[in-house]
Amino acid sequence: MDLNIFFYELDSTFKKGDIKEAETLCLKWMDDAQKEANLPAVLAIANELGGIYRVTSRFEAGKNAYGIAIQTIKLLKMENTEQHGTTLLNLASVYAASGNNTEALRLYEQAAEIFERAGLNNDYRLAALYNNISHVYDEIRELDKAEINAERSLKIIESLPEFPVERATTYTSLACIYLKQKRYAEAERNLFTAEQIFKAQSGRLNPHYAATLSAMGELYFHLGNYILSINYFEQALELIKDSYGENISYASTCRNLAQVYEKIGNYTRKKDYEVMAAEIEERVNKI
Repeated sequence: MDLNIFFYELDSTFKKGDIKEAETLCLKWMDDAQKEANLPAVLAIANELGGIYRVTSRFEAGKNAYGIAIQTIKLLKMENTEQHGTTLLNLASVYAASGNNTEALRLYEQAAEIFERAGLNNDYRLAALYNNISHVYDEIRELDKAEINAERSLKIIESLPEFPVERATTYTSLACIYLKQKRYAEAERNLFTAEQIFKAQSGRLNPHYAATLSAMGELYFHLGNYILSINYFEQALELIKDSYGENISYASTCRNLAQVYEKIGNYTRKKDYEVMAAEIEERVNKI
């Protein structure tokens, strides 16, 4: 089994924006890897599957996929390696996305210990880890800790010019914290920087740009520029759907749009987006 072929095919599928085809491809390769008892391949494919399930809001499936990866790491005697840390980081992200912040923080801290022991003090993975920890503290409204971890992430990622998307994502994370602190000028500056980075990338728009667009929608909502807010939220909605389908982030953006339409007195559009959000949330909760 040649994993280079797998990653080439998977990358081609992601470039087309076909998340369903990507899942089908992973499942086929996983079946072959398990039949061959090819543990390194099982580990690699399980991590990819976990990521697909996370972004499509299938959290239990994501936990199961990363669980397979963790078990495979034990079988390969790779505990406390960089690969182990990366897999723990990925698993923690699923727990965070599903709202289990306590378990997410526990796993993130475990991953941080592994990365720090490995001397990855200037590595994009540690930057991603600090950024994810920041998200969890943001969710539980510990904004000081959220800001500290986002700044740690940015300090690392700014020294790594080969990771522009990660840099843009971190600027967005900081901006979201500033929004909650009503530091709107700082939020706008960070979001503008993130937007310019995303727009400078070649090819299809990066799916992570949706978070920046959503944050800009929120910023202009708070500033009372409702037309601009709608414009950014609708761009976010389109990119989320194109990248991942109608997942929980899509539903959340629909609810944000409903709020904006209420502000401008368009109750028909408000109701439309509320109904859409409720239908998606019900479907996701059944998975």
